[in-house]
Amino acid sequence: YTLAGTPTITAPTINTATLAGSINQDYKVLAATAAYTSNDVPAAITGFSWTVVAGTYAFDVELPTTMSTNGGLELSFVLTTAVLTSIRYNTYAATASDNTTAVATTGTTTASTTKVFDSKTAAYTTVRVTGSMVVGTGGTFAWFGCQETSHADTTSVLIGSTARMTRVS
Repeated sequence: YTLAGTPTITAPTINTATLAGSINQDYKVLAATAAYTSNDVPAAITGFSWTVVAGTYAFDVELPTTMSTNGGLELSFVLTTAVLTSIRYNTYAATASDNTTAVATTGTTTASTTKVFDSKTAAYTTVRVTGSMVVGTGGTFAWFGCQETSHADTTSVLIGSTARMTRVS
């Protein structure tokens, strides 16, 4: 079957369309390694920021890392204007061998700058954070990182790290 010509739609009618400027799902990939050396002051992980509106969201952050037991890694979220009604997060960190040094934490809060991961116990090679949050007032939600303890060793969140934010209601 061959279609002759290019089909066109003439004078379409769109009824009750609403755009609220919110995301339904946004998947981001870190385009460049974020390196922290002698720096324990949290800074935005470039690209891992979203504008959110009131609603419920699920998130999943996967960070391949390199770090030492001297510097470690701190990971937190920061709110700009946004107000959370609640957030629940689960953090899992593993080493290359993932035997007895893996750690998992769980928490709930509404406070900006909450550290969801803060460790230098082992040289973790993967840090993952999953969870959900209820946004009461819209604004910006972003992930920040730095060394847990300022040290000359470099802590890196590697290129190819991913973060997903999905609005579920």
